[in-house]
Amino acid sequence: MKLSVVATTIFTLTLGFYTPKVTAAPIKTPKTFTEWCQQKASLPQETKGTVEALLKVAKTQNCSQANQTLTKLTSLDLSGNQISDIKPLSNLTKLTSLDLSGNQISDIKPLSNLTKLTSLDLLFNQISDIKPLSNLTNLTSLDLLVNKISDIKPLSNLTNLTYLHLSVNQISDIKPLSNLTKLTSLSLGGNKISDIKPLSNLTNLTYLHLSVNQISDIKPLSNLTKLTSLSLGGNKISDIKPLSNLTKLTSLDLLFNQISDIKPLSNLTKLTSLDLGGNQISDIKPLSNLTNLTSLDLGGNQISDIKPLSNLTNLTYLHLSVNKISDIKPLSTLTNLTSLDLGGNQISDIKPLSNLTNLTYLHLSVNKISDIKPLSTLTNLTFLDLSGNQISDIQPLSNLTNLTFLDLSGNQISDIQPLSNLTKLTEVDLTKNPLTSKQCPLKPESICKF
Repeated sequence: MKLSVVATTIFTLTLGFYTPKVTAAPIKTPKTFTEWCQQKASLPQETKGTVEALLKVAKTQNCSQANQTLTKLTSLDLSGNQISDIKPLSNLTKLTSLDLSGNQISDIKPLSNLTKLTSLDLLFNQISDIKPLSNLTNLTSLDLLVNKISDIKPLSNLTNLTYLHLSVNQISDIKPLSNLTKLTSLSLGGNKISDIKPLSNLTNLTYLHLSVNQISDIKPLSNLTKLTSLSLGGNKISDIKPLSNLTKLTSLDLLFNQISDIKPLSNLTKLTSLDLGGNQISDIKPLSNLTNLTSLDLGGNQISDIKPLSNLTNLTYLHLSVNKISDIKPLSTLTNLTSLDLGGNQISDIKPLSNLTNLTYLHLSVNKISDIKPLSTLTNLTFLDLSGNQISDIQPLSNLTNLTFLDLSGNQISDIQPLSNLTKLTEVDLTKNPLTSKQCPLKPESICKF
């Protein structure tokens, strides 16, 4: 507690002199916002800043008027105010909703009085000790994303929580969550969690985020059958059999794991979004009946045969970069695609792309492409990457007039005149080509990178 000073003079005999000595005697901590406000001038800067933020909310500089307004508030948003000292909030006991996100708060003891709170946002602060939250048993929503929390025991009796966000902290032990059975949404990404057994009770969960942890065993998830969204990217998972029960899933993220067998996914037919990039997958036949998919990421695997994708006609986003693909005929049926990434494969024939006229984004870098005539029909393209191929003739690009970004670096291009009518381009990379002229055919010439 910061102290205001009441001067007390004490006379002490020192070397034959009486020397006055001033010491600090505490005055009582303010009990109401009126008192905080009246002492504003003598408060430490961090406390004063909070008082000023509250006066701004109250729209008055009059202390008692502000107190009247603030003590009636049920909802308060002080996000992004550089607040560190929240003591002046401690008597706003009618609050049911409080947003303190994006501040510099470490001490949350003043919140322990605010027992009517049902929603509390504390994301992006510097909180490590959450004991003061333990008696806020009316909370239904609590967001603590990006703090410094390791011990979550104080949450164990917040049994009314339905939404809890704890991503990007330092949590390893999640046992205290096991009795929060009303939870429907739980985020624990970016922690140090390996054992997820305590989650097996949380059968009301519909959303669960566990990406970037140290999880290998996902058996405890097998009975969370209400899940519609599940993120497990960046873990150590190889066996995904426990997911086969989760037939309500619409979104599943398994990026950057150690998965090779994806058969357990074959009956998750409600999936609309599936991320499997950065695994060890070669056989994608189990995906062939996931016909509701609109977004599919298979980048960074060992896939050569993409025939199983041919009937996924609802796809709008498909990522197949860094695989072993040479034959792309199965893609010709995917006419709803707007974004396609085939970079880092072994493709030479791109004719199957010619009728994918809804494409706006196309990535074909580092392949074996020389003939780009099939691209001339893709007039909706705004982004095109053809870098690292064997292209010499770029005439077919001349009618792709919606292009804003074009990468042609690392090819065999000598004539760039065909680019002259691509007037929407803001950037074109022509480095590492045997150009006859480095005169940019576009204005301003800075658009061209040579």
